[in-house]
Amino acid sequence: MTELPREGTADLRHVGGPPREPALPSGFAVLRCAAVKRAIMVMTGLAMVALGGCRNDEPAAAGGPEAAGATEAAGGPGATTEAAPSPEPAGSAELRCLIEGSPWHVSKTDLETQLQGVMRGIDVTGVHMTGDQTLTVTPALKATFTDGITTTLTADLGGGMTMRVTQKHTGTASGGWQVDGNTLTPHGAWTGGIKIDSKVTINGRSANAPIPVPENPLGDVPMTYTCVDGVLDLQAQGSPFIYLFR
Repeated sequence: MTELPREGTADLRHVGGPPREPALPSGFAVLRCAAVKRAIMVMTGLAMVALGGCRNDEPAAAGGPEAAGATEAAGGPGATTEAAPSPEPAGSAELRCLIEGSPWHVSKTDLETQLQGVMRGIDVTGVHMTGDQTLTVTPALKATFTDGITTTLTADLGGGMTMRVTQKHTGTASGGWQVDGNTLTPHGAWTGGIKIDSKVTINGRSANAPIPVPENPLGDVPMTYTCVDGVLDLQAQGSPFIYLFR
């Protein structure tokens, strides 16, 4: 009869696999679980600006956020909503930069560096991202985030154990913004969402990803932005990440 691993060991082999490595102290399993949880949650934060399903219970302006934004951009309630050849949002060169620089593409290199820096308590040995995250903004201040980034993080857990977490983001979220200075606030209903899939291996063997990640946990999330000379910095409220778009 095949012996099952005892509780508190770090044995992640499948039953019937090769002989077990010597059992590690029971406290190591707790540390390993904490490291996996932290890695998954921090990596999930990379999709924070794109998580869809955001709702705002305030009634939207007549015609929806697109029509309201177009009216403002055209100069007031008496103006027509016909699109101008060159948008001229009043009073902000940064707002013009936000609109005219669209579509935007996130800097994966910058996010890789930030992710490695916020993983406190985990000995991260590598972060690599593939794919793309884009943002488009219309003159009516309708924003669309599309996230197709896959992030792979490796970490040394000590005791000869190496963890690899791979997290894949897929999906699109879109909706309206209202602008107040350098703050962008969701306006009306946002649609869509980002699906997040996480996989964890330790020493090449599959381990459980212990945190179910809801697709729409954020509600309404204001963002702050700066935009100068074709470079956009965007930060969601409560996020440790500043998203550099070009």
